[in-house]
Amino acid sequence: MRLQALFFDLDDTLYPRSSGIWTGVRSRIEQYMRERLSIPARGITALRDELLATYGTTLQGLMAIYQVDPDDYLLYVHDLPIEDMLRPNARLNKMLADLPQQKWIFTNASLEHARRVLGALGVSRYFNGIVDIKAMGFRNKPQPEAYLLALDSTGLPAAACLFADDQTRNLEPAKQLGMSTVLVGTREPHPAADHSVSVIEELLEVVPGLVE
Repeated sequence: MRLQALFFDLDDTLYPRSSGIWTGVRSRIEQYMRERLSIPARGITALRDELLATYGTTLQGLMAIYQVDPDDYLLYVHDLPIEDMLRPNARLNKMLADLPQQKWIFTNASLEHARRVLGALGVSRYFNGIVDIKAMGFRNKPQPEAYLLALDSTGLPAAACLFADDQTRNLEPAKQLGMSTVLVGTREPHPAADHSVSVIEELLEVVPGLVE
């Protein structure tokens, strides 16, 4: 089936990991756990690893165990100088302009964070919409329900959609549903990925037929 919609993860997918944004978010998460929840610093890393393995995101785990306010959490952890950390990307801009398909952001982050990142990269105008953690009802990748909600946004079957993400665990449910999958950040093959790219701008090189 011809691809009619493209879903892109946001952080460490539309921009390189070297930007430092995710490192900053991780630091803010740990600071939140210390300051808001009074969790001892020495136990935070182990607890975060456990929450990620069990719930998929730290937020989901903290909501379940500590009943945190998700809006307060999202505002706190994304409080970073995004506009100083990213610059407009001409190559990404051209690739998105050339792609005729619907284009969606599919992220476990907040809508506000996604808008700031797209604005800093100079590519906001290319996206039909953003499926963020709130739009998913605070479900998150890799929970299968999150992917079904994302697909509902397009009105298209999974086979007509492609999903690009830098995490293989997030690609696995998409592939199981029948979506085409692209692993971003390495050219190494992986069972969850139909294609692999070092950077997202290589997408047109490895996925034939995206542009006729």
